Amino acid sequence: MIRAFIRVPAWWPGIIPALFFLNPAPAEGQDSGHRLPYTAVALADLSAFKTTGANWRIAGNANADRNAAGDLSVSPGVGILANLMDAGNRAPLLSRFEHGDLELELEVLMAKGANSGIYLQGRYEVQLLDSWGKESLSYGDMGGIYQRTDPVTQKGYEGYAPLVNACRAPGLWQKIYIHFKAPEFDDGGKKIADARFITVSVNGVVVQKDIAVSGPTRSGAYTDEQPYGPLMIQGNHGKIAVRNIRYKLYNRKKVTLHQMTCTEYPTPGDSLRSFAPRNAGTTTQADSLSWRREGAGDTFLLLFRGEMQFPEKGDYLFSIQTGGGGMLVVGGDTVLVHDGANPFDRVAAGRYRVTQERVPFELIYNKPLQWREGLALYAEGPGMEMHPLHSKGSVFKEPPVAPVLIRIGKDKAEVQRSFVNTGKEKKTHCISVGTPQGTHFSIDLETGSLLQVWDGGFLDATPMWHRRGNQQVAVPLGPVIAMKGDHGFSKAEGEPLTLQLKSYVLDREGLPEFFYTGDGLEVSDKLVPGKVGRSLERRLKVRARQPYVFRVASGTVIEQLPGGDYLVNDKEYYLRLKATGNAPVLRANAEGQEILLRAGGNGVSEIAYVISW
Repeated sequence: MIRAFIRVPAWWPGIIPALFFLNPAPAEGQDSGHRLPYTAVALADLSAFKTTGANWRIAGNANADRNAAGDLSVSPGVGILANLMDAGNRAPLLSRFEHGDLELELEVLMAKGANSGIYLQGRYEVQLLDSWGKESLSYGDMGGIYQRTDPVTQKGYEGYAPLVNACRAPGLWQKIYIHFKAPEFDDGGKKIADARFITVSVNGVVVQKDIAVSGPTRSGAYTDEQPYGPLMIQGNHGKIAVRNIRYKLYNRKKVTLHQMTCTEYPTPGDSLRSFAPRNAGTTTQADSLSWRREGAGDTFLLLFRGEMQFPEKGDYLFSIQTGGGGMLVVGGDTVLVHDGANPFDRVAAGRYRVTQERVPFELIYNKPLQWREGLALYAEGPGMEMHPLHSKGSVFKEPPVAPVLIRIGKDKAEVQRSFVNTGKEKKTHCISVGTPQGTHFSIDLETGSLLQVWDGGFLDATPMWHRRGNQQVAVPLGPVIAMKGDHGFSKAEGEPLTLQLKSYVLDREGLPEFFYTGDGLEVSDKLVPGKVGRSLERRLKVRARQPYVFRVASGTVIEQLPGGDYLVNDKEYYLRLKATGNAPVLRANAEGQEILLRAGGNGVSEIAYVISW
């Protein structure tokens, strides 16, 4: 018998006061708020790995000279795995854990010209290569899936180049994500499905999508295929450092729903607070979880009741998407509330600890608006990949639309006004500039701050122009580096200086120069792409009637290199200060550290610096 918690409307105040005002965020594949945590590989020593060669060691920091091939040095400490190979020590590294299906995240730092690889199950390689600045890509570049070798001819075949070059400069940390499906075998051991890379991304950009591999790639630890195998990192082609290795192992088990019924009610409107179980329609058996009901009107509320069967005990995470509102109760516990008339792309999530194999559940789907529809419920659990509990037809899908892409010509820059999502907030007064050199940037015109830089494609403007263009957001088409810190200028005492944009002027190449005034300052600001690699030079001219401070950069950790350059935000990008006449100050701040320039009043000063990544 399933407890019907909604029989008495008074249950609302007692059950969900903390959950009710939940503000769901847009769905993102790697959003940790909507996922169970990964398992981290401890890097205090090498005990997580099988017998290793002398080339592998644990360190506290790693640095690579971006101008010296093969240079990588480490300092004592823990948390970083380094391959310091030489002619006599070139062994690969294999994990003690073995995996089948897997999600893997890690960060890698490459020496200049370094070559390595991550072998799933010790057999299927995702290539790691210093591909910085390359235009013509092959399977051997960063994020490529390496070739197989014909045992007779010894010639390579298959192999898949990355879709884009998302590789950063040597000496910078780069984020790798791999979603891998192991080969499948029948009860007799015969392979019935190839290994498959569902997704590979480099620095947040997808470089491989749904690639099947017919067998082990070249130079793996094994030549056969098995359901399980260790993770392997190649050690014989170049010096690299690795950190933040995290993984999830999956067993292909799933949560199942049983003995479901569905009762239709009139919608209470936007809020589930107004729902009382009156005027119930017919209760019917439900063979699947779907918002689609024969004979239903444009607005309604559905109450599903049934039982959930769990293959394992432990912590589970449920996430819901609705064109409208929803609520999930499992085993008498309110797991999540998704109230309101939500668009389908908003996600709410909640956790439930399973102690019994089978428990009752109740799910509400509220459709208060005619034009919003869709119901999706997902579950993730111990050893279980996130999987749908709804039917395929219950998901709302936008009709296919040709993307509105803003492309750059060969000779002139392109300028686009839009909103910009920074991750923390939506900036509304922004301009993005795309250059023929392939390096692009966005400026916050309210503060004069550099918001973000990226390379590759320029902008996807579909959210600005599709239908009503409600979002008004332009999305960069490459790996983004967000600049930390808002107001660049402040008074000598630290109070931010308020600047107002007066105008901007385009030069012959289409590059804008911005002009600001305010609080005793007149500022001109121009960014110019570098001719080699991924870099931007920023040039500011300041006429001041009072002393001021300019924040050049801010980040969690800033390191000054021997030549005077800086590694900013824990080795996210390089910064080089050009002659300014003012000595930089590196000091602690709320985010970690910042680089400041102080200038006196009553004069003109110039600031110039180059960032590269």
